[in-house]
Amino acid sequence: MDDDLAEQISKHALTTAQIENEMANLEGMSLISTQKERTSAEVKNISALADAVAKKTTADAENQRMIDQAMAEGEALRIKAKAEAESIKLKAEAEAERAEMIARTDLGKQEALLSIYSDMVVKSNSGVEKIIYLDPSVNKDSPFALSSMQNLNNDLHALTKLGIAANGTN
Repeated sequence: MDDDLAEQISKHALTTAQIENEMANLEGMSLISTQKERTSAEVKNISALADAVAKKTTADAENQRMIDQAMAEGEALRIKAKAEAESIKLKAEAEAERAEMIARTDLGKQEALLSIYSDMVVKSNSGVEKIIYLDPSVNKDSPFALSSMQNLNNDLHALTKLGIAANGTN
């Protein structure tokens, strides 16, 4: 019986050792598996962070490009407006100088009066829907008759009091 007992104790010790060994192996495998999962999660976090940084960098670069483009367009528009304003100013100065030079001559004065007379005729005929024709040779004194060259010349002569417009007709 002592041998049986010794054999049973020995088998029991062997079984206990095997179970403890198997538990140690399982615990080691569990730790390894847990560490692999942690490592995998950390790699995913690092990858996600790298992607986020890359996307932020791309977005920041695109935003800066759009800001720079808007500023460049604004500057170009400002320069264009300034150039147009300068052009208008130069044109106005040139036209004023031309008008002043023409106004110094008798012909320029007559041209200005003709321009006024022309504007008056255009404005007086605005909104006219029907026209009545009156032969100027038949009805010269009608207020509806168009002015003849003689009447125009007389009007210019009266307005200018220069005598130049009437010199060639009488």
